[in-house]
Amino acid sequence: MRDRSRQRERRRRSYFGPVGNGETVAFIGPDLAVDWLCLPRFDGYPIFARALDPRRGGALTLTLGDGTRPRPLRQRYLGRTNILVTEAEAEGLRIRAVDYMPWGGRHLTRRITVTNPGDRPREVWLAAAAEPTRSQAWPEPGPVTLWEGRGPAVVTVAGAALAYGFRGSHGPAPRARVRVAPGQSRRLTLTVAYGLTPAEAVENWRSAPVDDLAAEQAFWRRWLGKVRRPKLPPGDLLEAYYRGLLAIKLVCHRDTGAILAAPTASFPAVPGGHDNWDYRYVWIRDGYICARALDAAGLHEEARAFYEFCLRLQGPDGHWSSPLYTIDGTEPRELVAPDLSGPGGEQPVRFGNAAWDQLQLDSEPSIILGLYTHTLATGDWEYLRQRWHHVALAADAILRLWREPENGIWEIRERRDHWIYGKALCAAGLAAAAEMALALGKPAEAERWRAEAETIREDVVTRGWDPRSEAYRQTYDPASPLDISALALSLWGLLPPNDPRLASTVQAMERPLRRPLEAVVTRAGTDTPFWGRPPEEAGGLRIDGGIARYDFAALPFYLPTLWMARHYLAAGRREDALGLARTCLDHTTDLGLMAEHFDPTTGEQWGNFPQAFNHGEMVLFLLEIGHPEGLPALYPRTWVAA
Repeated sequence: MRDRSRQRERRRRSYFGPVGNGETVAFIGPDLAVDWLCLPRFDGYPIFARALDPRRGGALTLTLGDGTRPRPLRQRYLGRTNILVTEAEAEGLRIRAVDYMPWGGRHLTRRITVTNPGDRPREVWLAAAAEPTRSQAWPEPGPVTLWEGRGPAVVTVAGAALAYGFRGSHGPAPRARVRVAPGQSRRLTLTVAYGLTPAEAVENWRSAPVDDLAAEQAFWRRWLGKVRRPKLPPGDLLEAYYRGLLAIKLVCHRDTGAILAAPTASFPAVPGGHDNWDYRYVWIRDGYICARALDAAGLHEEARAFYEFCLRLQGPDGHWSSPLYTIDGTEPRELVAPDLSGPGGEQPVRFGNAAWDQLQLDSEPSIILGLYTHTLATGDWEYLRQRWHHVALAADAILRLWREPENGIWEIRERRDHWIYGKALCAAGLAAAAEMALALGKPAEAERWRAEAETIREDVVTRGWDPRSEAYRQTYDPASPLDISALALSLWGLLPPNDPRLASTVQAMERPLRRPLEAVVTRAGTDTPFWGRPPEEAGGLRIDGGIARYDFAALPFYLPTLWMARHYLAAGRREDALGLARTCLDHTTDLGLMAEHFDPTTGEQWGNFPQAFNHGEMVLFLLEIGHPEGLPALYPRTWVAA
């Protein structure tokens, strides 16, 4: 096991190290630069966006006085925390930065240690320099100036301001002179604070503690102290479980309870492609997957806060008018930054997301299913009674909406159709509502919802089946792609995992995906190039050991790979399930984090990062495989299919 872990570490590639405070996230690059930061919150102005656009995206760099940039060595988190340690070297000196953003604060603390391993004294300048992102999409940032002529340095951007400088005897300027004797180390603190105005940013800079590392470590120990430990031996699987929870925590908004899909915008989903979307928003589906994982792990406070956020946005007719929302509960209007591009020149770069006006049928059932698992996990039926009006409204909304065509889980912009995933979630959601109604002494509602749940189940199981390809496909149309989302029939209990139709579907999915990369990324739009072609031309979903989301995808996707792993586990294929989970672990970053897609040939991450629901599914899988006797209170698989 130890040798395998070392081999895995060698294969994993470095990327960026996220740290966050519940309001925004900063990415620290392996060269000590801050390469991503949005202000004054997750979905604000991307003041630093070099992680997206290495040419025009800004960064806060840390260099020696002559402009020498540190050479990366390694990154790691400080144990089971979101405190990042980055090690680099420059001109014979070792530089170690410990980065963290205290929860509830409005600053990044950079605890920097310079070590001289040589045999002669050294005197160097360390310089922090901000170069904001510049784009036609926003007003021009202001110049970098010293506050009141003395420091810290201040820069103003649309809607926010940033102040940065060294502290204590080395400050308040953005440059510090360091003298280091042979074999000795010197420590400095660089504080990066923000606010809505320059004065507020400077005040936050001044009031930030110079060194509160011990308090930050204690915060993460207390938070993880509430976590259910899976029955896993020490090693990479157990650490992936804790890292997954810590990754989800980074995208939990501390004031509203919102859970974001990811803290980034327009990181290209595939090399050279056009699927560059802004994920800095709250998808009901993604949040449900994460909240379900949090509940399963014992972190009920964050899960409940998410459901409370969503319930505040429910319409009077029980429907959520949008599948995604900003932290404020508004619509994330989409704009294109024409002068920005991805690392390989990918365009367009979008901020905001036009999918806000789509119909996605899984919104109402996601909240119902989430509240059911939350109630089962907490045993707090009184809370459910208090929110029952919302559940009943959502269930009745499903009754009205489930027959409608929708844009679907992958948010296809070109068409609406009858997606298997959405119908399956509607059936499971109504069945869960019926179970809750029975428990609360409401038999009439239970009977009504249960009957409709069976009607939906019969509809999707019958009409979704394609006898020609002997598989459930993406939609009711037999010409639609083979799609991992059809496994909702298994994962949400509409069919037993070993049902012959599911077995045939999985067998089709297990075939290699045939479409070459070049033909995929040059297509127009986001719809399948195989529409109307014989299904055997497209192949399956397997790519180099991973699983794609549909049969024309360019790269494997963590979520489908983990969905297949969870299906295998339910079907009794434990070793196959574990193999897919390890495929995911083998392709995470060196910090154990997952983007949307991964490239098995290069080890690169593609898509927004870190993708919260991938970590949520990993947490669920590890709990399930760590409890082979089952967790029926947390994973009721038989709401519909008895």
